[in-house]
Amino acid sequence: MRNFINSIRSKAEEHVSQQHLGQNTNSSNPNHTAAELTANTYYYFHSSKNNQFQAKAKSESTLGENDHFGYVVWPVIIMVQAVAETLPAPKTHEAISCLQAYWNPQRHGFCAWKMFPGNEDIYYDDNAHAAQALISAYEATHERKYLQQAKSILTDLIMPSAQKDGGVPWHTNNRNCQNACSTGPAAVAALRICAIEKDDRLAAFAERALKWLIATFRDPQDGLIWDSLVFNADGSPNINKMKWTYNTGFAIHGFTLLYERTKNPDDLKMAVSLAEAALNPQNPMFDHTLQNPQERMYSDSSFFLHHLVDGYRVLSKHGLTNRLKNEIRQISAWGREFMFDPSDGLYFRGSCPYSISEELRARFNQKFGVNRELAVNGQERDEHGNLCKTLIGCAAWARILHAAERTK
Repeated sequence: MRNFINSIRSKAEEHVSQQHLGQNTNSSNPNHTAAELTANTYYYFHSSKNNQFQAKAKSESTLGENDHFGYVVWPVIIMVQAVAETLPAPKTHEAISCLQAYWNPQRHGFCAWKMFPGNEDIYYDDNAHAAQALISAYEATHERKYLQQAKSILTDLIMPSAQKDGGVPWHTNNRNCQNACSTGPAAVAALRICAIEKDDRLAAFAERALKWLIATFRDPQDGLIWDSLVFNADGSPNINKMKWTYNTGFAIHGFTLLYERTKNPDDLKMAVSLAEAALNPQNPMFDHTLQNPQERMYSDSSFFLHHLVDGYRVLSKHGLTNRLKNEIRQISAWGREFMFDPSDGLYFRGSCPYSISEELRARFNQKFGVNRELAVNGQERDEHGNLCKTLIGCAAWARILHAAERTK
């Protein structure tokens, strides 16, 4: 009986800790700012009692009830970056305290789930994103320990894995698989640090990684970036030619930062060429449901799309300025129109309205004069089949809204 009472009390305390700040009076305001979305997301998912970000039920990227539906590290990282970019410094410190529970001090990296002795479940792409989030935290708070940790991730964990040719693997237990999603953000993080303080070693790593990315993964037909490379038993390469928005976004971002460092016009030319390829609505990254190319939106979810927006934002300072700023604003407006739920002030994670609910499918069909059927995306629902919001989806849309605000 005592255990039962304690269990009920614990659940009540968790509910209070997540809800007490969740009553955002602007939550249903369609003209909400990025900061308001981040704050609402923070208050909805953060548990001060458990010092973690957690969902209301088991859903995409969470553990189960025994772990209070806590999130794995990737969504937490993206939330930290959104917080650093839009909320006051104390919230950044608090968010990072949640993130540090995943830190493996021996490996100088974050584990996929919280650290315990022997936890070796470490992804290079998670850690490249973490380095970026920590750099953003340093820029927001001027706490040097965040920059030092970002640098440690790069120099002690990621860079040794790329010594062979510049390509970064996906997971520490498989050097046979190299990915654009780990190589690109690692290069971006390295160059962001170089913009803060001189570091020739990081700069050399980033340039080599970006050149490997283009040589290995750029499709000569449409100019976009493929996903990954696995070597067969005979040593021959096997390339996964899937095209996600974030992989091209990392390349745009990386070459723009490289140009800012080198002033080499070839680096800017490469960034512009990649962006022009990504902007083409005939490319496979767009949803081709709509016949009019000018009405199309990218089919990727927000957790990939915000990295493409990052690339567009940084490049817009040097080239394709109006076109890129307009594209960022259009992506943001699409999210605000279709992905925003005024009932809780949060966003769904995707970008295809017909994959979420009958209501959004009907609204999409009515606006564009089509008859697209509902194609349910299970990641928009919890284990019970109910529609739900996710930490990474809301954080990514907050970053997109913030980028749009910065284009004004």
